[in-house]
Amino acid sequence: PPAWGRAARQPPGLPHTPCRAFSNNKILVELDESSGVATMKFKSPPVNSLSLDFLTEFCISLEKLENNRACRGVILTSAVPRIFSSGLDITEMCGKTMEHYAEFWRAVQETWLRLYGSNMVTVAAINGSSPAGGCLLALSCDYRIMVEDPKFTIGLNEAQLGIVAPFWFKDTFVTVVGHRVAERALQLGSLHPAPEAQKIGLVDELVPEEKLQEKAVAVMAQWLALPDHARQLTKSMMRKAVLDRLVAHREEDVKNFISFISKESIQKSLRMYMEMLKKKK
Repeated sequence: PPAWGRAARQPPGLPHTPCRAFSNNKILVELDESSGVATMKFKSPPVNSLSLDFLTEFCISLEKLENNRACRGVILTSAVPRIFSSGLDITEMCGKTMEHYAEFWRAVQETWLRLYGSNMVTVAAINGSSPAGGCLLALSCDYRIMVEDPKFTIGLNEAQLGIVAPFWFKDTFVTVVGHRVAERALQLGSLHPAPEAQKIGLVDELVPEEKLQEKAVAVMAQWLALPDHARQLTKSMMRKAVLDRLVAHREEDVKNFISFISKESIQKSLRMYMEMLKKKK
């Protein structure tokens, strides 16, 4: 792929190329330089699960866009039908070494810190179901638009798998839907059909599938109409406390994850869940 970032911008006088793509194995990135808007499409079939490879690519793609002055906003969406992202890849958390768990969890932390703290305007165009870690990606954006199909669900359903959403997943959820709604949803491990997700404020609006991209572009234009610095400082002010809490407790959070995930009872429930998924296929 061509060199990216500031040096890759075209010198004056050359014909303008409105759209540039750099594709990785699991994420397709397109940047429209005339509007300053990039699209990151998840393409890791069957369900865009957040594997170590996926998370690493996600962070690299986001960083490239952050460093490119031509880019001011990014739309996250899926290239896989009916699924936005199924969340963390369970195979990364099952029967692996302590070192692997630590590496994986640091990648999960890094992904959230970068996306939640991004200077760019971030819009989630949710074109399928989005449980657990998939929900976290959407929650971390500035605005969420979902396809209005009640078959598509979204939520932090960790409790259903016998695991607990980490404190920073919870914090992100609470800032979006409020304490009481979050408390009930987290304890029950609820997955909310699209209309209910809008009702509780988990997504900002619903649109028919064929209108999703167009709506995301329109919302993006509305956010980008503001001076960047004012919007960025406001976002930073609103999100700083939540970001700082993980930054202050990163290593402790990694240790907690390792000790939790390596418990035999948890490994057993993850294995059972994986068996159940195999049977569904």
